[in-house]
Amino acid sequence: EALSQLRAWNATLRPDRLVAYAMGEARLAGDLLSADGAAFHNDAGWWRLRYRCGLTPDHLRVASFQFAAGDAIPRSQWQAANP
Repeated sequence: EALSQLRAWNATLRPDRLVAYAMGEARLAGDLLSADGAAFHNDAGWWRLRYRCGLTPDHLRVASFQFAAGDAIPRSQWQAANP
């Protein structure tokens, strides 16, 4: 879902990978998945990402989704962003 949302928001980003726990743990509380330390990758490198994904009660479908794309992750931190 996160990659689809990023592509729809800005097709020029061309994200090809995403790690929900790249810079911090993702958390599931009830029907809400929070990933404050996520990162996505494109041809230019790794970028910070935060998102909240609301799930249906059976956790099989996305009910809501919000995100905020952030700054580039310095190359010295890429290994942390790509476990």
